Amino acid sequence: MVGAIMRLGTPSGLSSRLGYCMAITGVTALALGALAGEFKTQLGPVMDKWMYPFEFGSGGSRPVAPTFASFDPRFDTRDAEFLLGWQTQTVIPTNAVPSRYVLKRVRLNLTVGRDLVNNATGERVTFLYDPSFDSYRTHLPDSDPAHQADEDAGRPVEIFGVGFRNGFDAVGYTEDSPFGVVGAFTSNTISIGTRNSFAAVFNPKGELIDIANHVGQANAAWTQPPFEARPWAVGQTVGVNPGEGVPLGNTFTFDLNLSDPQIAGYVARSLASGRLSLMVSSLSPAKQVTPGGTGLGGSGAYPQWSTREDNLFPGPVLELEGFVVGPTDSDADGLPDDWELWRFGNLAQVASGDPDADGASNLSEWTAGTDPLSSSEVFRITLTGPLTQPTLQFAIRPNRIYSVERSVDLRTWAPASGVLSYPSVGLATWTGSVEPVSEARFLRVSVRAE
Repeated sequence: MVGAIMRLGTPSGLSSRLGYCMAITGVTALALGALAGEFKTQLGPVMDKWMYPFEFGSGGSRPVAPTFASFDPRFDTRDAEFLLGWQTQTVIPTNAVPSRYVLKRVRLNLTVGRDLVNNATGERVTFLYDPSFDSYRTHLPDSDPAHQADEDAGRPVEIFGVGFRNGFDAVGYTEDSPFGVVGAFTSNTISIGTRNSFAAVFNPKGELIDIANHVGQANAAWTQPPFEARPWAVGQTVGVNPGEGVPLGNTFTFDLNLSDPQIAGYVARSLASGRLSLMVSSLSPAKQVTPGGTGLGGSGAYPQWSTREDNLFPGPVLELEGFVVGPTDSDADGLPDDWELWRFGNLAQVASGDPDADGASNLSEWTAGTDPLSSSEVFRITLTGPLTQPTLQFAIRPNRIYSVERSVDLRTWAPASGVLSYPSVGLATWTGSVEPVSEARFLRVSVRAE
């Protein structure tokens, strides 16, 4: 565990001294055995299920999985999604501490397996390519003061994490598992917030939350204020310009944003358990314009993805690249060999060394998940707010656990009362409880590997 200390003074002043607590009390670790090694692999899913209220038990056996939105207030806005699950334990070691999984690339490849036909005209229509993120504000009515114009045609195809409810998890939810509660077609909530497996993002508390209705959904029985849900990846394809129709058979690639510590952490924890789940989603609207027909290109066409059951086009493929930091420390300096070779290219460094001269030892950088060769990437805390209710901010790294403690003498430490949140990518904020400042006190942020 490493930590940074901030001294809070009496009401007459605040010390600006900010430094590392160099006492390292150990890194949370698990006996890994001979798990060290690089991995670079491609995997097909063991399950791919069309998540749609009316899939009637065929969601796991269909050759294609459409993804589309419904703006009918009786349904989730993200009405039809595509759930994918992989078992990774055959190619990547499991049961290692999540912080020991170093990820270089996580890429999903999907192929457009079908296009649509307007039954009124016989015209084949395609969805429009949009390679960029669209804010939820672009879906709000023009009359809404928060409305934002969509600057490009079409809607992006997006990847998110997966959350579960009603006792299900990534292992227990299979292609045969129920979609969730589906009400009568005459009801005013046929399927809103009831699916057992849902696209999810991390909220400011670091919890996975359902985003089925984040663009705004309301009716007599349900109200969901809109909020931003940043995708973990936006699909990209070649040979098509933004705003053009996407040809049948085109492959989309989705590179997960591993610079986001929470996304990287999600993947690492999944690899540690041997099971990774992702959700494909799109807010391309489904619009019925003729009985049994589909909408025209710009207003109702939506993607349809080949599944592993499709015989016409390739099914989903996941590419994983990285390595697991093994337990070997051949020079007994407290630094794993794999980490030293990754960061330095040799085993010449020692735990107490500080090659980037940022005040943090190599052992501290290993524990905190920071780069020992970059002085700009070091665990620091900054203070804002009044002394009676201090607010600390610090950058986070994947699969690290942060705790704030207080002391009046730098000898005895106890948990500090406050709230930890994650207001933006890679940043944590801790806001302490209100208390009078009658004597000097110290706050410490400690870091340990998950």
